[in-house]
Amino acid sequence: MTATLALPDAATVLHTTRAQRVLLGLHRAMDFNGVWAALQRLLETLAPHDTMVMSVNYVDWRREATTRRLTSGHSRVLADEKTSRLVVEEGRHFFQPFLEKNPGIPVYHHTQVMAPEKIPDTRYYQRVMTPFGWRYSAHLLFWREEKVETAIALRRRPEQGDFTPVEMEVMRALHPHIAVAFERVKIFEGERRRRRLLESFYRAKPEAVLFLDWDLSALYASQEGMAMCAVWNFGPKRARQFSPADVFKLPPEIAAACATLKPAWEQQAPRGAAVAPAPLSTEAASADGTSRATITLQRETGSALIKPIFIVRMQIPEGLALPSGAPEPTAGHLRARLTPNERRLAELVCAGLSNKEVAARLKRSEGSVKVQLSGVFQKLHVTSRAKLMVALR
Repeated sequence: MTATLALPDAATVLHTTRAQRVLLGLHRAMDFNGVWAALQRLLETLAPHDTMVMSVNYVDWRREATTRRLTSGHSRVLADEKTSRLVVEEGRHFFQPFLEKNPGIPVYHHTQVMAPEKIPDTRYYQRVMTPFGWRYSAHLLFWREEKVETAIALRRRPEQGDFTPVEMEVMRALHPHIAVAFERVKIFEGERRRRRLLESFYRAKPEAVLFLDWDLSALYASQEGMAMCAVWNFGPKRARQFSPADVFKLPPEIAAACATLKPAWEQQAPRGAAVAPAPLSTEAASADGTSRATITLQRETGSALIKPIFIVRMQIPEGLALPSGAPEPTAGHLRARLTPNERRLAELVCAGLSNKEVAARLKRSEGSVKVQLSGVFQKLHVTSRAKLMVALR
């Protein structure tokens, strides 16, 4: 009687020394380039393929409008403008209806979209897959609020065979690890972006300025910016009755002007080119015409996982006395509230060091740094590293 060998399951595959080594490489990565390099090694090891393409941070996933599109170093076919355009044209008929019916699905392959025997006859395969010698495809999708944010496509030639159930299960098991890596890098990129924005802003003369993310949440608002928003929303006379920070709200005309720039940005960056699209600008005015603002939408170089930002500069009418809140303590007064050890820690944080780097510099554990930094935040009434930097400048 001939014994049959049992095929390994996903758990067995992931617990091999080789799999653990490449997975740890992903968790060690601290920036986008490190995560991308680790992802290539991870998926080349655990789900061999012919070509791997990652579409990063979609601004419109249905049109394949993405901040950046990358092809892995070992891929046989590079993602180019023509291929991306074909994916947009044919994908809306092939896989988009499937994704609309399955929001949040983390992993899928094309044989889930339709019967395998029908796939080669579809326009998508005839125009996109077959010309490049591909027959099978598997995808990892990373969603936010029922929209695809980032996607990874793995494609195989006919002789490589379809992705097996075990390989698909392995990719499902890897999905949360990759999602955590993306979130980690987004947090770090966001902090670095805030520091760069504030540093560039404070090199110039302070003005009425707002930095807004893609969803129009304020990343930063100068005191003059908050005061001008109060004047814009309530009028100069009524605005003086409030503290600008307490009633801060983005004026509706500015929000509407920002919204008009989004489609134009998506149109000029539909294929995720590595070169950042040119900044877009527009203007807004209050209903009475006394308040005006210039709005610029731009992408930050080097922040692949961060969507473009809005920079709003508001004009302060000549002779207008802006409302002011309670006087703010000086940086010297704020430092005096801290112990010598807390001041040293705050200085390192303001210099841009991470908690891990601060811990190494002070020869302490990362946990104790986090605890003490939380105490510094409470003493100075700030809620983030960026606000700590502003307070102590």
